Amino acid sequence: MFMKKTFFLIFLGVLILPNLILAVTESLSWSGRLLNVVTPLAAYWLVLTLSRKVGRTIILLFPLLFLGAFQMVLTYLYGRGPIAVDMWLNLVTTNPGEVGELLSQLMPAIVWVVIIYIPTLTLAAILWRRHLYLDKTLLRRPALIATASTAVITTVLAGVTPYAPTTDLFPLNAVYNFGIALTRQKATTDYPSVSASFSYHAHYTFTDSVPETLVLVIGETSRADNWQLYGYHRPTNPLLSKAHGLTVFTDYMSQSNTTHKSVPILLSMADADNYDILYHTKGIMQAFREAGYHTVFLSNQQRNHSLIDYLGEQADYCLFLRDRHPETTDDTYLLTPLQQQLTAHRGQRLFVVLHTYGSHFNYADRYPKAARIFTPDHYDGAKRSYRQQLINAYDNTIRHTDLLLSQVMTALEGTGGCAAMMYTSDHGEDIFDDHRNLFLHASPFPSYWQLHVPLVVWTSPVYQQHHADIVTHLAANRHRPAESNSVFHTLLSMGGVATRYRNDSLSLASQSYTDHPRLFIDDHNQPRTYDACMQPIDMEQMKKRMK
Repeated sequence: MFMKKTFFLIFLGVLILPNLILAVTESLSWSGRLLNVVTPLAAYWLVLTLSRKVGRTIILLFPLLFLGAFQMVLTYLYGRGPIAVDMWLNLVTTNPGEVGELLSQLMPAIVWVVIIYIPTLTLAAILWRRHLYLDKTLLRRPALIATASTAVITTVLAGVTPYAPTTDLFPLNAVYNFGIALTRQKATTDYPSVSASFSYHAHYTFTDSVPETLVLVIGETSRADNWQLYGYHRPTNPLLSKAHGLTVFTDYMSQSNTTHKSVPILLSMADADNYDILYHTKGIMQAFREAGYHTVFLSNQQRNHSLIDYLGEQADYCLFLRDRHPETTDDTYLLTPLQQQLTAHRGQRLFVVLHTYGSHFNYADRYPKAARIFTPDHYDGAKRSYRQQLINAYDNTIRHTDLLLSQVMTALEGTGGCAAMMYTSDHGEDIFDDHRNLFLHASPFPSYWQLHVPLVVWTSPVYQQHHADIVTHLAANRHRPAESNSVFHTLLSMGGVATRYRNDSLSLASQSYTDHPRLFIDDHNQPRTYDACMQPIDMEQMKKRMK
Protein backbone atom coordinates (compact mmCIF):
# COMPACT_ATOMS: atom_id res chain seq x y z
CA MET A 1 0.00 0.00 0.00
CA PHE A 2 2.76 2.46 0.95
CA MET A 3 4.72 1.89 -2.25
CA LYS A 4 1.63 2.15 -4.43
CA LYS A 5 0.63 5.40 -2.73
CA THR A 6 4.17 6.68 -3.25
CA PHE A 7 3.97 5.87 -6.96
CA PHE A 8 0.64 7.66 -7.16
CA LEU A 9 2.09 10.79 -5.53
CA ILE A 10 5.15 10.67 -7.81
CA PHE A 11 2.94 10.59 -10.88
CA LEU A 12 0.76 13.36 -9.51
CA GLY A 13 3.83 15.47 -8.74
CA VAL A 14 5.28 15.06 -12.23
CA LEU A 15 1.99 16.06 -13.82
CA ILE A 16 1.56 19.19 -11.69
CA LEU A 17 5.22 20.30 -11.87
CA PRO A 18 4.80 22.63 -14.91
CA ASN A 19 1.88 24.33 -13.17
CA LEU A 20 3.95 24.91 -10.05
CA ILE A 21 6.69 26.50 -12.14
CA LEU A 22 4.23 28.67 -14.08
CA ALA A 23 2.61 29.79 -10.83
CA VAL A 24 5.97 31.37 -10.00
CA THR A 25 6.99 32.72 -13.42
CA GLU A 26 3.71 34.17 -14.71
CA SER A 27 2.36 37.63 -13.96
CA LEU A 28 -0.80 36.47 -12.20
CA SER A 29 -2.60 37.59 -9.07
CA TRP A 30 -2.33 35.38 -5.99
CA SER A 31 -5.74 33.90 -6.78
CA GLY A 32 -4.69 33.30 -10.39
CA ARG A 33 -1.58 31.46 -9.22
CA LEU A 34 -3.72 29.37 -6.90
CA LEU A 35 -6.14 28.54 -9.70
CA ASN A 36 -3.25 27.54 -11.93
CA VAL A 37 -2.27 24.84 -9.43
CA VAL A 38 -5.41 23.72 -7.61
CA THR A 39 -7.63 23.26 -10.67
CA PRO A 40 -5.30 20.97 -12.68
CA LEU A 41 -4.20 19.18 -9.50
CA ALA A 42 -7.77 18.07 -8.83
CA ALA A 43 -8.24 17.10 -12.47
CA TYR A 44 -5.05 15.03 -12.51
CA TRP A 45 -6.03 13.34 -9.27
CA LEU A 46 -9.40 12.43 -10.71
CA VAL A 47 -7.93 11.08 -13.95
CA LEU A 48 -5.31 9.00 -12.13
CA THR A 49 -8.02 7.34 -10.02
CA LEU A 50 -10.40 6.52 -12.83
CA SER A 51 -8.66 3.16 -13.09
CA ARG A 52 -6.60 1.06 -10.71
CA LYS A 53 -4.14 0.51 -13.57
CA VAL A 54 -2.27 3.74 -12.85
CA GLY A 55 0.73 2.67 -14.96
CA ARG A 56 -1.46 2.34 -18.02
CA THR A 57 -3.09 5.68 -17.24
CA ILE A 58 0.27 7.45 -17.19
CA ILE A 59 1.27 5.87 -20.51
CA LEU A 60 -2.02 7.05 -22.01
CA LEU A 61 -1.28 10.51 -20.65
CA PHE A 62 1.95 10.68 -22.67
CA PRO A 63 0.69 13.69 -24.71
CA LEU A 64 0.21 15.54 -21.43
CA LEU A 65 3.70 14.59 -20.29
CA PHE A 66 5.07 15.80 -23.62
CA LEU A 67 3.35 19.15 -23.11
CA GLY A 68 4.85 19.37 -19.64
CA ALA A 69 8.35 18.65 -20.92
CA PHE A 70 7.94 21.13 -23.79
CA GLN A 71 6.69 23.79 -21.38
CA MET A 72 9.66 23.30 -19.05
CA VAL A 73 12.17 23.69 -21.89
CA LEU A 74 10.47 26.88 -23.05
CA THR A 75 10.42 28.24 -19.51
CA TYR A 76 14.15 27.56 -19.31
CA LEU A 77 14.62 29.49 -22.56
CA TYR A 78 12.28 32.42 -22.06
CA GLY A 79 11.68 32.63 -18.34
CA ARG A 80 7.91 32.90 -18.70
CA GLY A 81 4.95 32.32 -20.97
CA PRO A 82 2.91 29.31 -22.10
CA ILE A 83 3.45 27.12 -25.15
CA ALA A 84 2.48 29.76 -27.68
CA VAL A 85 0.85 29.49 -31.09
CA ASP A 86 4.06 30.78 -32.65
CA MET A 87 6.04 28.08 -30.89
CA TRP A 88 3.79 25.37 -32.32
CA LEU A 89 4.25 26.93 -35.76
CA ASN A 90 8.00 27.04 -35.24
CA LEU A 91 7.94 23.26 -34.90
CA VAL A 92 6.58 23.14 -38.44
CA THR A 93 8.59 25.93 -40.05
CA THR A 94 12.01 25.42 -38.42
CA ASN A 95 14.23 23.14 -40.49
CA PRO A 96 15.81 20.02 -38.93
CA GLY A 97 19.29 21.54 -39.04
CA GLU A 98 18.22 24.50 -36.92
CA VAL A 99 16.46 22.19 -34.47
CA GLY A 100 19.59 20.10 -34.11
CA GLU A 101 21.77 23.17 -33.53
CA LEU A 102 19.40 24.49 -30.89
CA LEU A 103 18.91 21.23 -29.01
CA SER A 104 22.64 20.63 -28.89
CA GLN A 105 23.03 23.88 -26.97
CA LEU A 106 20.15 23.37 -24.51
CA MET A 107 21.54 20.42 -22.63
CA PRO A 108 20.74 21.68 -19.08
CA ALA A 109 17.03 21.90 -19.85
CA ILE A 110 17.03 18.64 -21.79
CA VAL A 111 18.88 16.82 -19.02
CA TRP A 112 16.29 17.90 -16.46
CA VAL A 113 13.46 16.83 -18.75
CA VAL A 114 15.09 13.44 -19.25
CA ILE A 115 15.70 13.00 -15.51
CA ILE A 116 12.08 13.79 -14.70
CA TYR A 117 10.08 12.25 -17.50
CA ILE A 118 11.97 9.17 -18.70
CA PRO A 119 11.98 7.49 -15.24
CA THR A 120 8.30 8.39 -14.88
CA LEU A 121 7.39 6.65 -18.12
CA THR A 122 9.67 3.72 -17.30
CA LEU A 123 8.05 3.28 -13.88
CA ALA A 124 4.59 3.48 -15.41
CA ALA A 125 5.47 0.81 -17.96
CA ILE A 126 6.81 -1.48 -15.21
CA LEU A 127 3.65 -1.07 -13.10
CA TRP A 128 1.47 -1.81 -16.11
CA ARG A 129 3.51 -4.84 -17.18
CA ARG A 130 3.56 -6.31 -13.65
CA HIS A 131 -0.14 -5.67 -13.10
CA LEU A 132 0.45 -3.52 -10.03
CA TYR A 133 -2.76 -1.67 -9.27
CA LEU A 134 -3.81 1.18 -7.00
CA ASP A 135 -5.41 0.36 -3.70
CA LYS A 136 -9.17 0.92 -3.74
CA THR A 137 -8.90 3.55 -1.00
CA LEU A 138 -7.15 5.83 -3.49
CA LEU A 139 -9.89 5.57 -6.06
CA ARG A 140 -12.67 7.85 -7.10
CA ARG A 141 -14.45 8.99 -3.93
CA PRO A 142 -11.58 11.11 -2.57
CA ALA A 143 -10.89 12.41 -6.05
CA LEU A 144 -14.52 13.34 -6.62
CA ILE A 145 -14.64 15.18 -3.31
CA ALA A 146 -11.45 17.06 -4.17
CA THR A 147 -12.74 17.88 -7.64
CA ALA A 148 -16.06 19.17 -6.35
CA SER A 149 -14.31 21.31 -3.76
CA THR A 150 -11.96 22.65 -6.39
CA ALA A 151 -14.88 23.52 -8.67
CA VAL A 152 -16.39 25.64 -5.90
CA ILE A 153 -13.06 27.34 -5.15
CA THR A 154 -12.42 27.94 -8.84
CA THR A 155 -15.83 29.51 -9.36
CA VAL A 156 -15.35 31.85 -6.41
CA LEU A 157 -11.81 32.87 -7.33
CA ALA A 158 -12.59 33.29 -11.02
CA GLY A 159 -15.22 35.82 -10.07
CA VAL A 160 -12.77 38.05 -8.22
CA THR A 161 -9.67 37.87 -10.42
CA PRO A 162 -8.92 38.52 -14.11
CA TYR A 163 -8.27 34.99 -15.27
CA ALA A 164 -8.78 33.41 -18.70
CA PRO A 165 -8.28 29.62 -18.70
CA THR A 166 -7.40 29.52 -22.41
CA THR A 167 -4.63 32.03 -21.71
CA ASP A 168 -3.52 31.32 -18.15
CA LEU A 169 -4.26 27.66 -17.33
CA PHE A 170 -1.77 24.98 -18.37
CA PRO A 171 -2.28 22.63 -20.22
CA LEU A 172 -5.54 24.12 -21.51
CA ASN A 173 -3.70 27.13 -22.95
CA ALA A 174 -1.21 24.89 -24.77
CA VAL A 175 -3.99 22.81 -26.34
CA TYR A 176 -5.96 25.94 -27.25
CA ASN A 177 -2.90 27.46 -28.91
CA PHE A 178 -2.26 24.21 -30.77
CA GLY A 179 -5.76 24.47 -32.25
CA ILE A 180 -5.09 28.02 -33.42
CA ALA A 181 -1.78 26.88 -34.92
CA LEU A 182 -3.58 24.20 -36.95
CA THR A 183 -6.00 26.81 -38.27
CA ARG A 184 -3.16 29.10 -39.30
CA GLN A 185 -1.24 26.31 -40.95
CA LYS A 186 -4.35 25.46 -42.98
CA ALA A 187 -4.64 29.13 -44.01
CA THR A 188 -0.98 29.08 -45.04
CA THR A 189 -1.46 25.93 -47.12
CA ASP A 190 -4.47 27.50 -48.84
CA TYR A 191 -2.69 30.81 -49.44
CA PRO A 192 -1.64 30.29 -53.09
CA SER A 193 -5.19 29.54 -54.22
CA VAL A 194 -6.91 32.12 -52.00
CA SER A 195 -4.61 34.97 -53.09
CA ALA A 196 -4.32 33.92 -56.74
CA SER A 197 -6.63 36.61 -58.14
CA PHE A 198 -5.31 39.50 -56.05
CA SER A 199 -3.84 42.52 -57.83
CA TYR A 200 -2.33 45.77 -56.59
CA HIS A 201 -3.24 47.50 -59.86
CA ALA A 202 0.17 49.09 -59.47
CA HIS A 203 1.89 51.35 -61.98
CA TYR A 204 5.22 53.11 -62.37
CA THR A 205 5.28 56.85 -61.68
CA PHE A 206 8.85 58.06 -62.22
CA THR A 207 9.11 60.06 -65.43
CA ASP A 208 12.84 59.88 -66.13
CA SER A 209 14.31 57.27 -68.45
CA VAL A 210 16.86 55.86 -66.00
CA PRO A 211 15.73 52.45 -64.67
CA GLU A 212 16.01 51.79 -60.94
CA THR A 213 17.63 48.81 -59.25
CA LEU A 214 16.46 48.24 -55.68
CA VAL A 215 17.78 45.56 -53.35
CA LEU A 216 16.22 44.64 -50.01
CA VAL A 217 18.51 42.62 -47.75
CA ILE A 218 16.68 40.88 -44.92
CA GLY A 219 18.87 40.00 -41.99
CA GLU A 220 18.24 37.27 -39.46
CA THR A 221 18.38 37.78 -35.67
CA SER A 222 20.48 40.94 -35.93
CA ARG A 223 19.93 43.39 -33.08
CA ALA A 224 20.85 47.04 -33.43
CA ASP A 225 22.64 47.27 -30.09
CA ASN A 226 25.56 45.23 -31.45
CA TRP A 227 25.98 47.42 -34.51
CA GLN A 228 28.79 49.95 -34.53
CA LEU A 229 26.50 52.25 -36.53
CA TYR A 230 24.18 52.34 -33.51
CA GLY A 231 26.87 53.29 -31.02
CA TYR A 232 28.22 49.85 -30.12
CA HIS A 233 31.75 50.05 -28.74
CA ARG A 234 33.16 47.34 -31.00
CA PRO A 235 34.05 47.78 -34.70
CA THR A 236 31.29 45.52 -36.02
CA ASN A 237 30.59 47.80 -39.03
CA PRO A 238 34.05 48.86 -40.24
CA LEU A 239 32.94 49.07 -43.88
CA LEU A 240 29.47 50.54 -43.51
CA SER A 241 30.76 53.20 -41.13
CA LYS A 242 32.91 54.55 -43.99
CA ALA A 243 30.24 54.29 -46.69
CA HIS A 244 28.85 57.34 -48.47
CA GLY A 245 25.14 57.64 -49.21
CA LEU A 246 24.09 55.69 -46.10
CA THR A 247 21.08 56.67 -43.98
CA VAL A 248 20.77 55.04 -40.55
CA PHE A 249 17.35 54.95 -38.88
CA THR A 250 18.02 55.21 -35.19
CA ASP A 251 14.59 54.60 -33.65
CA TYR A 252 13.36 51.53 -35.50
CA MET A 253 11.71 48.40 -34.09
CA SER A 254 10.37 45.13 -35.47
CA GLN A 255 6.69 44.38 -34.96
CA SER A 256 7.39 40.70 -34.34
CA ASN A 257 10.07 38.57 -32.71
CA THR A 258 9.43 35.50 -34.87
CA THR A 259 10.72 34.97 -38.41
CA HIS A 260 7.52 33.49 -39.80
CA LYS A 261 5.66 36.71 -38.91
CA SER A 262 8.31 39.40 -39.14
CA VAL A 263 9.50 38.59 -42.67
CA PRO A 264 5.97 38.60 -44.17
CA ILE A 265 5.44 42.02 -42.55
CA LEU A 266 8.52 43.23 -44.46
CA LEU A 267 7.35 41.64 -47.71
CA SER A 268 3.68 42.64 -47.66
CA MET A 269 1.23 45.27 -46.43
CA ALA A 270 0.34 43.16 -43.39
CA ASP A 271 1.22 44.61 -40.01
CA ALA A 272 0.38 44.26 -36.34
CA ASP A 273 -2.87 46.19 -36.82
CA ASN A 274 -4.09 43.92 -39.60
CA TYR A 275 -1.88 40.87 -39.96
CA ASP A 276 -4.55 38.50 -41.24
CA ILE A 277 -4.90 40.51 -44.46
CA LEU A 278 -1.78 38.60 -45.46
CA TYR A 279 -3.71 35.37 -46.01
CA HIS A 280 -5.67 36.69 -49.01
CA THR A 281 -3.36 39.29 -50.59
CA LYS A 282 -0.05 39.11 -52.42
CA GLY A 283 3.28 40.62 -51.42
CA ILE A 284 5.77 43.20 -52.54
CA MET A 285 7.04 41.10 -55.46
CA GLN A 286 3.63 41.30 -57.08
CA ALA A 287 3.45 45.08 -56.67
CA PHE A 288 6.87 45.62 -58.28
CA ARG A 289 6.07 43.17 -61.09
CA GLU A 290 2.88 45.03 -61.94
CA ALA A 291 4.92 48.26 -62.11
CA GLY A 292 7.24 46.78 -64.73
CA TYR A 293 10.12 45.58 -62.56
CA HIS A 294 11.89 42.28 -63.05
CA THR A 295 11.69 40.74 -59.58
CA VAL A 296 14.13 38.35 -57.94
CA PHE A 297 14.04 36.50 -54.61
CA LEU A 298 17.32 34.92 -53.45
CA SER A 299 17.36 33.07 -50.14
CA ASN A 300 20.06 31.47 -48.04
CA GLN A 301 17.42 29.83 -45.86
CA GLN A 302 15.72 26.51 -46.40
CA ARG A 303 12.18 26.24 -47.67
CA ASN A 304 9.74 25.42 -44.88
CA HIS A 305 6.33 25.69 -46.59
CA SER A 306 5.66 28.99 -44.87
CA LEU A 307 4.24 32.25 -46.17
CA ILE A 308 7.82 33.42 -46.72
CA ASP A 309 8.25 30.74 -49.38
CA TYR A 310 5.03 31.72 -51.12
CA LEU A 311 5.83 35.44 -51.04
CA GLY A 312 9.27 34.73 -52.51
CA GLU A 313 7.84 32.52 -55.23
CA GLN A 314 5.76 35.46 -56.48
CA ALA A 315 8.98 36.85 -57.98
CA ASP A 316 9.89 36.36 -61.64
CA TYR A 317 12.96 34.44 -60.48
CA CYS A 318 13.15 32.64 -57.13
CA LEU A 319 16.19 30.74 -55.84
CA PHE A 320 16.72 29.03 -52.50
CA LEU A 321 20.44 28.31 -52.39
CA ARG A 322 20.02 25.54 -49.86
CA ASP A 323 17.78 23.57 -52.21
CA ARG A 324 21.02 22.76 -54.02
CA HIS A 325 23.50 23.08 -51.15
CA PRO A 326 21.73 22.22 -47.86
CA GLU A 327 24.82 22.84 -45.73
CA THR A 328 25.50 26.33 -47.08
CA THR A 329 25.25 28.96 -44.35
CA ASP A 330 27.62 31.70 -45.53
CA ASP A 331 25.51 34.59 -46.79
CA THR A 332 28.21 35.78 -49.18
CA TYR A 333 27.17 32.89 -51.44
CA LEU A 334 24.20 35.12 -52.37
CA LEU A 335 26.54 37.52 -54.16
CA THR A 336 27.08 35.30 -57.20
CA PRO A 337 23.41 34.95 -58.21
CA LEU A 338 22.90 38.63 -57.37
CA GLN A 339 25.67 39.65 -59.77
CA GLN A 340 24.21 37.34 -62.42
CA GLN A 341 20.84 39.07 -62.13
CA LEU A 342 22.43 42.54 -62.22
CA THR A 343 24.28 41.60 -65.40
CA ALA A 344 21.36 39.86 -67.08
CA HIS A 345 18.95 42.74 -66.46
CA ARG A 346 21.21 45.74 -66.92
CA GLY A 347 19.17 48.59 -68.34
CA GLN A 348 15.90 47.23 -66.90
CA ARG A 349 14.00 48.05 -63.74
CA LEU A 350 15.06 45.44 -61.19
CA PHE A 351 13.89 44.62 -57.66
CA VAL A 352 15.82 42.01 -55.65
CA VAL A 353 15.28 40.55 -52.18
CA LEU A 354 18.16 38.78 -50.44
CA HIS A 355 16.99 36.71 -47.48
CA THR A 356 20.06 35.95 -45.40
CA TYR A 357 20.83 33.53 -42.58
CA GLY A 358 22.54 36.36 -40.74
CA SER A 359 23.08 35.89 -37.02
CA HIS A 360 20.83 32.91 -36.42
CA PHE A 361 21.99 30.63 -33.63
CA ASN A 362 24.39 28.74 -33.67
CA TYR A 363 26.35 31.97 -34.13
CA ALA A 364 29.79 30.44 -34.59
CA ASP A 365 28.56 28.55 -37.67
CA ARG A 366 27.54 31.71 -39.55
CA TYR A 367 30.97 32.92 -40.63
CA PRO A 368 34.21 31.39 -41.97
CA LYS A 369 37.25 30.86 -39.80
CA ALA A 370 38.97 33.82 -41.43
CA ALA A 371 36.22 36.06 -40.05
CA ARG A 372 36.92 35.17 -36.41
CA ILE A 373 37.75 38.70 -35.30
CA PHE A 374 36.36 38.58 -31.76
CA THR A 375 37.64 35.62 -29.77
CA PRO A 376 37.27 33.32 -27.98
CA ASP A 377 34.09 32.41 -29.82
CA HIS A 378 33.70 28.79 -28.76
CA TYR A 379 31.07 27.89 -26.17
CA ASP A 380 29.79 24.66 -24.75
CA GLY A 381 26.06 25.23 -24.70
CA ALA A 382 23.71 28.14 -24.19
CA LYS A 383 24.75 29.13 -20.68
CA ARG A 384 25.20 32.48 -19.01
CA SER A 385 28.71 31.44 -18.02
CA TYR A 386 29.57 31.51 -21.74
CA ARG A 387 28.00 34.91 -22.39
CA GLN A 388 31.23 36.60 -23.48
CA GLN A 389 32.01 33.81 -25.92
CA LEU A 390 28.45 33.99 -27.25
CA ILE A 391 28.74 37.76 -27.66
CA ASN A 392 32.07 37.35 -29.45
CA ALA A 393 30.57 34.90 -31.92
CA TYR A 394 27.46 37.04 -32.35
CA ASP A 395 29.56 40.14 -33.04
CA ASN A 396 31.47 38.18 -35.66
CA THR A 397 28.16 37.50 -37.44
CA ILE A 398 27.37 41.23 -37.44
CA ARG A 399 30.78 42.00 -38.90
CA HIS A 400 30.23 39.35 -41.56
CA THR A 401 26.91 41.00 -42.43
CA ASP A 402 28.82 44.28 -42.73
CA LEU A 403 31.04 42.63 -45.34
CA LEU A 404 28.04 41.28 -47.26
CA LEU A 405 26.29 44.65 -47.36
CA SER A 406 29.45 46.42 -48.46
CA GLN A 407 29.84 43.97 -51.34
CA VAL A 408 26.18 44.39 -52.33
CA MET A 409 26.69 48.16 -52.43
CA THR A 410 29.86 47.72 -54.49
CA ALA A 411 28.02 45.48 -56.97
CA LEU A 412 25.20 48.02 -57.31
CA GLU A 413 27.57 50.94 -57.71
CA GLY A 414 29.46 48.94 -60.31
CA THR A 415 26.42 48.99 -62.57
CA GLY A 416 26.74 52.77 -62.78
CA GLY A 417 22.98 52.96 -62.54
CA CYS A 418 20.23 54.38 -60.37
CA ALA A 419 20.47 51.98 -57.43
CA ALA A 420 19.49 51.72 -53.78
CA MET A 421 19.79 49.12 -51.06
CA MET A 422 17.81 48.70 -47.85
CA TYR A 423 18.84 46.43 -44.99
CA THR A 424 16.87 45.45 -41.94
CA SER A 425 16.58 42.38 -39.74
CA ASP A 426 13.51 40.30 -39.05
CA HIS A 427 13.99 40.52 -35.27
CA GLY A 428 16.69 40.74 -32.63
CA GLU A 429 17.97 38.41 -29.94
CA ASP A 430 18.36 37.98 -26.19
CA ILE A 431 21.86 36.95 -25.09
CA PHE A 432 21.68 36.79 -21.29
CA ASP A 433 21.54 40.59 -21.16
CA ASP A 434 20.12 41.09 -17.67
CA HIS A 435 19.04 39.27 -14.52
CA ARG A 436 16.22 37.48 -16.38
CA ASN A 437 18.82 35.36 -18.24
CA LEU A 438 16.77 35.37 -21.44
CA PHE A 439 18.22 33.73 -24.53
CA LEU A 440 17.25 33.60 -28.22
CA HIS A 441 13.96 35.11 -29.45
CA ALA A 442 10.31 34.24 -30.23
CA SER A 443 9.19 34.41 -26.60
CA PRO A 444 5.46 35.16 -26.06
CA PHE A 445 6.46 38.37 -24.30
CA PRO A 446 9.16 40.26 -26.23
CA SER A 447 12.15 41.98 -24.74
CA TYR A 448 13.69 45.22 -25.96
CA TRP A 449 16.62 43.28 -27.46
CA GLN A 450 14.29 41.08 -29.51
CA LEU A 451 12.63 44.05 -31.21
CA HIS A 452 15.30 46.76 -31.60
CA VAL A 453 16.82 46.03 -34.99
CA PRO A 454 18.80 48.04 -37.55
CA LEU A 455 17.38 49.76 -40.59
CA VAL A 456 19.80 51.33 -43.06
CA VAL A 457 19.32 52.63 -46.60
CA TRP A 458 22.07 53.24 -49.14
CA THR A 459 21.58 55.21 -52.35
CA SER A 460 23.97 55.51 -55.27
CA PRO A 461 25.11 58.90 -56.61
CA VAL A 462 22.87 58.42 -59.65
CA TYR A 463 19.85 57.66 -57.46
CA GLN A 464 20.60 60.72 -55.34
CA GLN A 465 20.72 62.85 -58.48
CA HIS A 466 17.47 61.58 -60.00
CA HIS A 467 15.47 61.24 -56.77
CA ALA A 468 16.83 63.97 -54.55
CA ASP A 469 13.43 64.50 -52.92
CA ILE A 470 13.26 60.87 -51.76
CA VAL A 471 16.80 61.01 -50.38
CA THR A 472 15.88 64.22 -48.56
CA HIS A 473 12.80 62.61 -47.01
CA LEU A 474 14.80 59.57 -45.91
CA ALA A 475 17.31 61.81 -44.17
CA ALA A 476 14.58 63.92 -42.57
CA ASN A 477 12.87 60.83 -41.11
CA ARG A 478 15.97 58.99 -39.92
CA HIS A 479 15.42 59.82 -36.25
CA ARG A 480 11.63 59.37 -36.28
CA PRO A 481 10.05 56.41 -34.45
CA ALA A 482 9.42 53.68 -37.01
CA GLU A 483 8.54 50.00 -37.19
CA SER A 484 8.94 47.18 -39.66
CA ASN A 485 5.55 47.84 -41.28
CA SER A 486 7.21 50.88 -42.90
CA VAL A 487 9.52 48.79 -45.09
CA PHE A 488 6.88 47.76 -47.65
CA HIS A 489 5.58 51.30 -48.16
CA THR A 490 9.06 52.87 -48.14
CA LEU A 491 10.29 50.54 -50.87
CA LEU A 492 7.26 51.25 -53.05
CA SER A 493 8.00 54.97 -52.71
CA MET A 494 11.68 54.47 -53.52
CA GLY A 495 10.78 52.44 -56.60
CA GLY A 496 8.09 54.80 -57.88
CA VAL A 497 5.44 52.10 -57.48
CA ALA A 498 1.98 53.60 -57.05
CA THR A 499 -1.01 51.62 -55.78
CA ARG A 500 -4.00 52.40 -53.64
CA TYR A 501 -2.49 50.06 -51.05
CA ARG A 502 0.59 52.23 -50.57
CA ASN A 503 0.33 54.26 -47.37
CA ASP A 504 2.65 57.25 -47.49
CA SER A 505 2.08 57.96 -43.80
CA LEU A 506 4.13 54.77 -43.27
CA SER A 507 6.74 55.53 -45.93
CA LEU A 508 10.04 56.83 -44.60
CA ALA A 509 10.74 58.06 -48.13
CA SER A 510 7.79 60.43 -48.02
CA GLN A 511 7.22 63.85 -46.52
CA SER A 512 3.82 62.49 -45.43
CA TYR A 513 5.41 60.07 -42.96
CA THR A 514 3.62 60.20 -39.61
CA ASP A 515 4.58 58.84 -36.21
CA HIS A 516 2.39 55.89 -35.24
CA PRO A 517 1.92 54.13 -31.89
CA ARG A 518 4.41 51.32 -31.45
CA LEU A 519 2.76 47.92 -31.70
CA PHE A 520 3.78 44.30 -31.28
CA ILE A 521 1.82 41.49 -32.90
CA ASP A 522 1.12 38.95 -30.20
CA ASP A 523 0.74 35.21 -30.29
CA HIS A 524 -2.90 35.45 -31.35
CA ASN A 525 -2.14 37.94 -34.14
CA GLN A 526 -3.51 40.84 -32.13
CA PRO A 527 -1.77 44.24 -31.82
CA ARG A 528 -0.45 45.06 -28.37
CA THR A 529 1.16 48.23 -27.10
CA TYR A 530 4.59 47.95 -25.53
CA ASP A 531 3.18 48.80 -22.10
CA ALA A 532 0.93 45.75 -22.39
CA CYS A 533 3.57 43.22 -23.43
CA MET A 534 6.96 44.46 -22.22
CA GLN A 535 8.35 44.52 -18.72
CA PRO A 536 9.49 47.79 -17.07
CA ILE A 537 13.14 46.85 -17.57
CA ASP A 538 12.57 46.76 -21.34
CA MET A 539 10.79 50.11 -21.37
CA GLU A 540 13.65 51.63 -19.41
CA GLN A 541 16.13 50.17 -21.87
CA MET A 542 14.25 51.77 -24.75
CA LYS A 543 14.35 55.17 -23.10
CA LYS A 544 18.04 54.77 -22.35
CA ARG A 545 19.16 53.61 -25.80
CA MET A 546 16.95 55.84 -27.92
CA LYS A 547 17.68 59.22 -26.35
